Amino acid sequence: MRKSFFIFILFNLFAINLFPQIMTPERVVGMISNRFATIDNFYATFVERNGSRINYGNVISKNPNLFKLEYSAGTNGQQIYCNGKTLWIIFPQRKIVSEQTLNYGDAGAIYTKAGISRLTSKYNVNFYNERELKPINSFDGRELNIAGYDSSLYTAEDTRLAYHMLLTPKQASVDRTGFPTIHLWVDRDGMIIRILGISAINTPVEYLFDSIRYNLRLEEKTFTPEIPEEMQVLKDGLIPNN
Repeated sequence: MRKSFFIFILFNLFAINLFPQIMTPERVVGMISNRFATIDNFYATFVERNGSRINYGNVISKNPNLFKLEYSAGTNGQQIYCNGKTLWIIFPQRKIVSEQTLNYGDAGAIYTKAGISRLTSKYNVNFYNERELKPINSFDGRELNIAGYDSSLYTAEDTRLAYHMLLTPKQASVDRTGFPTIHLWVDRDGMIIRILGISAINTPVEYLFDSIRYNLRLEEKTFTPEIPEEMQVLKDGLIPNN
């Protein structure tokens, strides 16, 4: 009896490896939720794309809705701060600060467990193509049928592995993100390392994150700027074009 029981246990241990669980969209969503449940904050460098415009910079994000972005190229040193109550966009060369009062309520940003839950409640989540981890640079964006879209400039050397997920709205109207199509690249740890939204007019809005560090020691003042006296502050008005 003991020998039979031992063989049964041994078989089941080997069966785990012989018959691995099939990856499903639900498992990927679970991976994402579990990952963001453990993240209080993170730092990353990023590539930002809006249409044909490409910018670079770094971001610090803290739950539930605090963040700081610093652009290093393409935006003349623009900085964006948000302490959860107020949003500041700083244009150093123009000596202008746009200050906007926010009303998030209890809503968290997308890079939180609550944000992921909100996103998946609005969108169907499926694999874009294959159900396996693939290098980010293996995706040929030309198949999206977006004129002039080429992401090889910032992904050519990026061989990180990720699941490529496709999100489509559950209803005809979507939330304020305004994207009828969203692509997510999720690494093996459940982190969204690339996100591409395609607007109703077929404009790509994309973020690619790298050099990610988690759960840093951050002070609240990190997300509130020190504004020099010579800066003109425009409160609760239109954000000027840069």
